Amino acid sequence: MVNNLKEIVSDILYVSKITKTKNKKITIIFSVVLTQLIAFADIGIILFFTTIFSDLNVLPDELSYFNFLFEIKILLPIIIAFRYYIQYLQSVVIKKLELAVQMNLKNYVLSQVFENRNFSTADTYYYVNTLAPHISFFYTSIANFLNFLLQSIAFTIYLFVTEPRTISAFFVGIIFLIYPIYFLIKKSKDYEHLIFEAGQESSSDVQRVLDNVFLIKLLKKETDETNRYIKITKRLFDDNMTKHKLTVLNSYLAPFTTVFLISIIALFFNNIFNITLPFMGVTLRMFQSLANMSNAATHIVNSHVHLDAFYQLEKYKVSSLRENYIITDEPSNKTLFELKDVNFKYLNSDMEIFNGINLNIDKGSHTIITGTNGTGKSTLLGLLAGVFYPNSGKVYARSEKLGFVGPNPLIFSMTLRENLMYGNKNSKSDEEILEMIHKFNLFEDKVKVDLNKKVDNKSLSSGQMQKIAFMRVLLSDADVLFLDESTSNLDEETKELIFNLLLNNTLTIINSTHDIDSFKNYTSHYKIELSKGERLLKRIV
Repeated sequence: MVNNLKEIVSDILYVSKITKTKNKKITIIFSVVLTQLIAFADIGIILFFTTIFSDLNVLPDELSYFNFLFEIKILLPIIIAFRYYIQYLQSVVIKKLELAVQMNLKNYVLSQVFENRNFSTADTYYYVNTLAPHISFFYTSIANFLNFLLQSIAFTIYLFVTEPRTISAFFVGIIFLIYPIYFLIKKSKDYEHLIFEAGQESSSDVQRVLDNVFLIKLLKKETDETNRYIKITKRLFDDNMTKHKLTVLNSYLAPFTTVFLISIIALFFNNIFNITLPFMGVTLRMFQSLANMSNAATHIVNSHVHLDAFYQLEKYKVSSLRENYIITDEPSNKTLFELKDVNFKYLNSDMEIFNGINLNIDKGSHTIITGTNGTGKSTLLGLLAGVFYPNSGKVYARSEKLGFVGPNPLIFSMTLRENLMYGNKNSKSDEEILEMIHKFNLFEDKVKVDLNKKVDNKSLSSGQMQKIAFMRVLLSDADVLFLDESTSNLDEETKELIFNLLLNNTLTIINSTHDIDSFKNYTSHYKIELSKGERLLKRIV
């Protein structure tokens, strides 16, 4: 139990550190104060209604001086209005805290994606869109747990002051609820883990479909892929429903027991225990708060499943993979990129993509990299460019002026000028940009080109987008050009134009392609081969 409390405190501090949300402690304290005011208001409302419908003295002798307040009838609607305003305010305060933590967590995760690099697309989506909301809910669950705990204590103190014998009997009954509540919370956590795994699989499957949607449609595999995804979502649905049932049972256990015991005592043992209207009302509210507290505890425990995944971020941060990619300024060194004993695998993956590879690439060279699909050609480009960091080994780079053209060119929904100048630190005149556009024959019609025209991947063809990607590199005056199946969407005339431009340029070209015959005058050719599950980098030329 002590270890669990230490773990919860550690998690609170961890989430607090990475979110950097301001005034969290003040917000939680303010929320607790509001919750206590709600408890006192509920007691007042219950006592007021009791005095209206009966002639009982609702306060003990020690507090009889305050009986005159119940004669001021107008206080009842005022207290009711005050109570619900406070509840509204408390709900807004907690929600604001949750959304602030969630926003900062998403920003933190995205910064880690850029900093640590070794994230797959599916992991990135899942961390940002699924895990961040779960972790933010953990923080508000802590606040709710404290709120309902103190609220339950307030109701309990009142009951012990007014009806000590009766409430003592109820607390004896509560002892028997401890194990069922513990069991339900534990089972709920087990199902949360299954939901977590199914959610990751669902994200990976969506990425799989998006990456291969053209092929899936071409081969008429839509039904098979849909059925595959339905199985994953059905499992996710079933696990979510089971977890929901366990959570609901846990929340209903205390209130059901209370009402059930009150009915038995009122019917058969009312001569032994004094069941009054105030006692019934406050007891029901107390057990409702206990149920809410149990719910919050369930959410806290379930959040550990998601926190474990977030700890991987900190693990990668501490491991300083960035130090494995070293940028040096050595103008006299003819070697532009150097890989030394590089090992690489993606975050949350046990499969090593590369193990101990070595490679040198000289300045001004044109290096071709070939290999069958899935051998890691694009990953190798990413390691050279610093898009990924090695898990061990070193990559030495002697230039930061890099350009990239891939099979799916990067096009933003913004102006043509902004797309062409994206990431470009150099200043280019409109005349220079328009000259490049006409050189590449970007538009078939000879109308005047509007650089302020908004474009996106729906208004441009795949060939036009790839032309923009090449123009972006040439306008940026890059030293290094990474090509990844870069001419797959281009016509022969444009290919010839680009090949001539590359021949007359001093760029260092690193080119991953299946179409090696289209490229002439390359200086070296490496092929990635799979042998007994291990990737080997062999020099062909």
